[in-house]
Amino acid sequence: MRFEKQTKEHLRVYVTANELSLRGIAIDTIVGENGQQLWKELLETAESEYGFSPQGAVDLNVTMFPRDGLVIDVQRGEAIAELDIEQVEIRLTIDVIHHLIYQFEDIEDVINASIRLFPHIHETEQGGTLYHYKGRYYLHFVEVLPSQVEERLAAILSEYGKTTTVSPYVMMEYGKTIQTEQAVKELYDAFA
Repeated sequence: MRFEKQTKEHLRVYVTANELSLRGIAIDTIVGENGQQLWKELLETAESEYGFSPQGAVDLNVTMFPRDGLVIDVQRGEAIAELDIEQVEIRLTIDVIHHLIYQFEDIEDVINASIRLFPHIHETEQGGTLYHYKGRYYLHFVEVLPSQVEERLAAILSEYGKTTTVSPYVMMEYGKTIQTEQAVKELYDAFA
């Protein structure tokens, strides 16, 4: 788990798919016993390492990227008078985002991946979006893809880049959008 302190009242936690797998957590088990253990561990680490002491209510807004892992926003909620000082009410919200997003160190890697992806791109609706953010390039497929197509694209993408926990929403807000649709076709047409 990687923690980022946003404010005194807000932490952002990144948990990779590998970390979830090691804990035996999947989409359908995240609210079960395994998930409860994760929340407990997360809150204990937040308190011991970041001074984030949960008292009353804590809001956990979880964004789950099935291939990549979780992004969890942890925020202190309003104090609840009826709760004992030792009790913490956890309010959990889970959003599941299905998409492919890969990070590339330089544009050459994006071009080479696009040349390899091009024969398969007709199986997607929007053909990929290309972003530049903090010195790196990101290729994002927003639509829900059939599992065979997603596996094929992911296999090619992983040869040239790596999965990332950077949210596409962060890139849209703070990065530069280079191509909103058909990024793979545009790169193929320009460089193949």
